[in-house]
Amino acid sequence: MNKNSILKLLSLLLALCTVVSMTVTLASCKRDGPSNDTTVDGSGTEPADTEDEGVWEYVRDPSLPDFATMVTLNTSDINSDFDKTGRGLVTVEQYIDGDTVHFWNNSRTEIIKVRFLAIDTPESTGKVEPWGKPASRFTKSKLHSAAEIVLESNEEGEVTMDSTGDRYLAWVWYRPKDGNVWRNLNIEILADGLAMGKSSSSTRYGTVALNALTSARSEKLNLYSGKKDPLFYYGSAVELSIKSLVLNKSAYNATKVRFEGVVTKESGGGIYVQSFDEDTQQYYGVYVYGGYASLAPKFLVPGYKLLLTGTADDNESFGFQVSGLSFSLIDPTDDDTKILEKDVKVAPVVISADELNNNETLENVLVRLENITVTSIYTTQSTTASDGAMTLTCRSADGKTVTVRTVKLTNEDGSDVTEDYFRGKTINCNGIVTFYNGNPQLKLFTLSDCEIISQ
Repeated sequence: MNKNSILKLLSLLLALCTVVSMTVTLASCKRDGPSNDTTVDGSGTEPADTEDEGVWEYVRDPSLPDFATMVTLNTSDINSDFDKTGRGLVTVEQYIDGDTVHFWNNSRTEIIKVRFLAIDTPESTGKVEPWGKPASRFTKSKLHSAAEIVLESNEEGEVTMDSTGDRYLAWVWYRPKDGNVWRNLNIEILADGLAMGKSSSSTRYGTVALNALTSARSEKLNLYSGKKDPLFYYGSAVELSIKSLVLNKSAYNATKVRFEGVVTKESGGGIYVQSFDEDTQQYYGVYVYGGYASLAPKFLVPGYKLLLTGTADDNESFGFQVSGLSFSLIDPTDDDTKILEKDVKVAPVVISADELNNNETLENVLVRLENITVTSIYTTQSTTASDGAMTLTCRSADGKTVTVRTVKLTNEDGSDVTEDYFRGKTINCNGIVTFYNGNPQLKLFTLSDCEIISQ
């Protein structure tokens, strides 16, 4: 090969490398910053794509029937409170999963927990199931970008609750920002193959709902495609320590994991679990959601050392947690929760105010703050379970500010604990390190975990 041929070959290779470099750069670029448009969920931003586990891209074929607009919303009385009239404008308070969302009513006096009528999407919070996350993302994307949202009961003027007695059953309507036609989200979810039908034929819009479901099956969309959910982890559980899990959250997001730990506290249908790391000589903790399994209370007991298998999930609504546990008292499988030891004593780690405020690795660990004085108190007043919970702003002995957040506390006689119990007093507190809006706090779960050392 002569000199000119070599030079031409080198030039060709250089050009090819440039193209590859440009392609990689473009593929790794993120979209522009979030929109500043005001949204009905109050955030003013587009839904964050925080999951790293896979890519789910779905665009509905425009040639397919638009079932979501084949029913019509009566808008004559939407400026009402749904919980009182059965129809009304709402705003999103919290996204839960594909068929469950919490809303503020029109007057913002009540939080309405809603289970969507006629549909049943796969789980994406407690027991994580294939196609649960795509359904959850779909629901959030539609409501997040809506100009207005309306809830409607199945029977005119009459609201009904689901079997739990805690959630309203409703049709969810939204009006896109770029249009004036109201869309029925329940039916749209069915039409796009992201849910199974649930008593669909006996509902207000039963005929259209069934037609939407039939179309999704016929077109083999998403759940009915016969393909694997790209956002679901189908592999075997990764065995690791709690330390490895919580220090590498993004790496294990949506991954099935197995680890050992001791239960320190129970809260909200789940448990705080921690284990000691010999290398760093410190505890690491994680929140594990137990769901509604009937056997869960027999296993998720403070003081039990457990072998846990579940799916790690960095959830935008609930934070990082492990869920999707299974339980069996007879012939348990490898993935079932196992009790390794009972009555394990775990002493809280005594920490300083500086450690609480500056050591993020203490999240979900049982700790103790000593000699802190309560300087101000805020009591939550709401229609949720947090009604009566308190935020105590405290000063440590060295003058640092720390925050203690309580659940709704009761005395031995069952009466509610009020601000007078804590006001101006110096206390020692045991609790779990949690974060609220990015700020650390000690979470106090029982009155017995608080010791008053001076009035």
